[in-house]
Amino acid sequence: MTQVKELIFQDARRQLFTGAALSIIALVFIIGFITMNPSGILLSLVYSAIFTISGLGLLRTGYLDWKKAKQTEVNFETDDTKTTYERVPARMYLGQKPMKSYQAGLFAMDGELYGEIQEEVSLKQRFLTGITAIFSFDTVRSANFILKDKNGSLLYKVEKKGGFSWRGYVQNKEGHYIAYTKDTKNKGKQITQYIEHDQWRWSAEGDAVIGHFTIKDQNGTTWTIIKRGAIPTEAVDRFERMPGYLVEWKKRDNIPASLIAFLFLLQSRDR
Repeated sequence: MTQVKELIFQDARRQLFTGAALSIIALVFIIGFITMNPSGILLSLVYSAIFTISGLGLLRTGYLDWKKAKQTEVNFETDDTKTTYERVPARMYLGQKPMKSYQAGLFAMDGELYGEIQEEVSLKQRFLTGITAIFSFDTVRSANFILKDKNGSLLYKVEKKGGFSWRGYVQNKEGHYIAYTKDTKNKGKQITQYIEHDQWRWSAEGDAVIGHFTIKDQNGTTWTIIKRGAIPTEAVDRFERMPGYLVEWKKRDNIPASLIAFLFLLQSRDR
């Protein structure tokens, strides 16, 4: 059985390695900033800031995860969340709100909010997080989120682990780990699975370049298809400035909360 400790150790090593690599690249740009002719100073300054902030951020989170793994002895617990969405619209949009330090929502075409995920930061961290979001590679940055339902009630806590590859975790309200993601490939298609204990519950399969994925359960039933960058024609003005996914539901009744969490995890990796 897969252990939480083993996975977090893997994440810690990946983040430390990526952070060290980016820091070395930052040092190269800093040297260039010192020695370069004036015409290239601005470009060198920007890139040195980006690589420095990204590298140091990953070194920090990698070190914290290393300490966390050594103190973690618990295994994955069963998800006892009973929340379901009784009925959802046929077409929705999962997108990041503009000018936010990472906040995304699942919207109906009329703008009604069905769920929201927001980066979990303290008041003291918000300014630093905003700077980091501007001067960093968001795709490699790690982050912690809280996921709320349409009524604003806490559903799950979500972790996105960064580095040159990606992994997501889901925790219940008490902070106990209940699921994680795993990436594989099959005949050129990317497959991301949402795994509870050692059994996958949801799977997203598709073309990572185009960003179209079909999401099925363990019985092979298709629940939804998501399309990155596809702006719904019926709500262009509302969503054209909001990067994210068009969500086309194939099953619309009794949508489990874990599937909503999986959708937000998939969206968070592209932020």
